[in-house]
Amino acid sequence: MKKILILMLICGIATAGIRFGGRLGYYSGDDPRTGQSASSAVYGGQLSFPLLSLVELEISGSYAGSESDITMEQYLISYIEDEYGQSFEDTTGLYQYLENEWKWSPDSIGSQMLSDYTATFHDIDLGATMKIKIPIGAIPVKPYVGAGGGAHILFSDADVLLQVVNEETGGSVNIDPYDHVHPGIHGVLGVSFEPPMAPLSVFAEYKYTKPIASDNEVDGISMFYGGVNLGF
Repeated sequence: MKKILILMLICGIATAGIRFGGRLGYYSGDDPRTGQSASSAVYGGQLSFPLLSLVELEISGSYAGSESDITMEQYLISYIEDEYGQSFEDTTGLYQYLENEWKWSPDSIGSQMLSDYTATFHDIDLGATMKIKIPIGAIPVKPYVGAGGGAHILFSDADVLLQVVNEETGGSVNIDPYDHVHPGIHGVLGVSFEPPMAPLSVFAEYKYTKPIASDNEVDGISMFYGGVNLGF
């Protein structure tokens, strides 16, 4: 029975034809290292495998990147709390921690803390989504819903700040760039336009991803985008 179902699935995909295309839109999320907004443009591509007339499996990938200005003080408060579980009621507590634990010279702490630096953020999203189209008559417009799983590969790397910390502590403290893989589940809601007798379709979609097993480092991630698929 299993072999028969697999054979039917393969035949369905072969008959319908694989589609491929690209997407462009807006990314809404936060930089887990700094806590600042990382909202930016997002772009990517997808492969679509029709399984039945109203069901398809999509394999997709997208990328979003941004830069934000942050002070050393803001950066270290977030970093030390995330990595060491140490929070501070005021800046005095932070300065004492840096002097006592990291051996940071008190003469240079004040001049470095309020200087502006640039933090960079990258998110590579890989996922698989099962989509179910909702027929609404003979018109070539089909709303759809879907769900699936995947992973967000996040990089948050404030290069200049890392160098400053290393120099000021005499090399005794090394802050590794944030590069974590966050598995997650997601849902999508969209609409596609599929003109008859044309080997393409246009779609607009909203996707919400909830990371799992991330120790609350990353909140939900939203993406809005439009795209196009071409068929064989």
